[in-house]
Amino acid sequence: MKAKISTAILSIFAAWLFSAASSAQNLPDVKLKVIGPQSRGVAWHLIVKPFWDEELPKLSNGAIQPDLASITELGLSGSEVFRLLKMGVADLGIIVMGYASGEVPELDGFDLAGAVPNVEALGAVTTAYGPVVNDIMLKRVGLRVLGYFPLGQQGLWCSTPISGIGDLKGKKVRVFATTQADFVVALGGSPVTMPATEVPASLQRKVIDCAVTGLLSGNIGKWPEVTSHLYPINFGWAMMTVVINQKSWDRLGKNVQDFLTDKIQNVMIARAWDLARESDDQGIWCSTGDSRCSWGSKESVTRYNIKLVPYTDSDDAIRKRALEEAALPEFAKRCGAECTSAWNTAAGKALGVQAKAKK
Repeated sequence: MKAKISTAILSIFAAWLFSAASSAQNLPDVKLKVIGPQSRGVAWHLIVKPFWDEELPKLSNGAIQPDLASITELGLSGSEVFRLLKMGVADLGIIVMGYASGEVPELDGFDLAGAVPNVEALGAVTTAYGPVVNDIMLKRVGLRVLGYFPLGQQGLWCSTPISGIGDLKGKKVRVFATTQADFVVALGGSPVTMPATEVPASLQRKVIDCAVTGLLSGNIGKWPEVTSHLYPINFGWAMMTVVINQKSWDRLGKNVQDFLTDKIQNVMIARAWDLARESDDQGIWCSTGDSRCSWGSKESVTRYNIKLVPYTDSDDAIRKRALEEAALPEFAKRCGAECTSAWNTAAGKALGVQAKAKK
C-alpha cells in the first residue's frame, strides 16, 4: 500500500510541475497568512504543511509566499478561525467543519455521525451539498469556500476496556462536533468537548474514558500511548473546509485566483481524498500490532499494540437506530426547516435518508 501511494503522489506531482510551468510565469508576488489545523494529526503532517510550505511556493515559482501557522501554534481551539478570518487577522483557513458548526449549523450536514458509510458516499454528499453551503458561507459569514476534504474515518480510542457499542453507556467521550455529541448521548454516553491537544492528558488522568478522532490521526497523535482499546465504529470523517476572506480573495486578481483554486483542488485536496481511501487500514494495523502495517516515520506513523475491538453486525444495527432516532432529528432541530429541506434534497437524497425534527 505504501508503494501505491508513493507512486500515485509522484505521478501527480510530475503533472503539477508540467501544468504549472506556464501558468506560474505571470503571477505577481502574493503573501498569504494561512491558519492550518492542529499540528499533531493527518491533516497537518500529510496534507496541509507539505502543500503550503513546500509545494505551492515551488509550483508558483516563488510568487505565492504563504505564512502558515497551525491552531496549535496560535493557541486556538479551532472554533475561532472563522471569526479571525472575517476580521482580516488571516487570509485563509483550513478547519475541521465540526469546530465551526455552532456558528454555521449547516456544516454538520456533510458529516452527520453514523450517516456516511464510506468515502464514495461522502464524495456524493459533498458534490450534492457543497454548493448549498458555499452560498451560505459567502452570504452569512463573508468567507469563500475553496474546497472540502475528509481526514478519514473517525473511530473511538479508549483508556478503559470496552467490547462493543453497548459499553459506551455511562462513558465520558470526547467529541469535536455537535452531531458526534448527539450520537454519544443516543448510545448512553456523556459527550465532552475539548481541543485535541488536551485529549491525551485527559485520557491519562481519566477525566474522559474515550475520545473520537481518526483511525490514522490517533496514531500520528500518539494516542495509543494513553489508550488501550481502538474501536472502529464510524463517528464520521472529520470533514475539513478551505475558506478565504472575500476581501483577501478580491485582492488576489483573476490569475492568482485561478492558479490557487486549481492547485488547492488538484494537489492538496486530491491527495486528501486519496489518503482517506487508503489510510484507515494502516491506522488500525499500525496501532494494534497487525503485521500488515507498512507505514512508518515517513508518514509520521508509529507501531503500537493496543487492542482492536471488533465492530459487529449487531453494533451496526444499534448505530443505525441511533442515527435515525437522534443524530438526524437533532440536526434537523438545530438547523431549522429551511436548512433541513435543503439537506434532504441534496445530502439526504445522496444517502437515501431524510432528516426530520421530532415534535
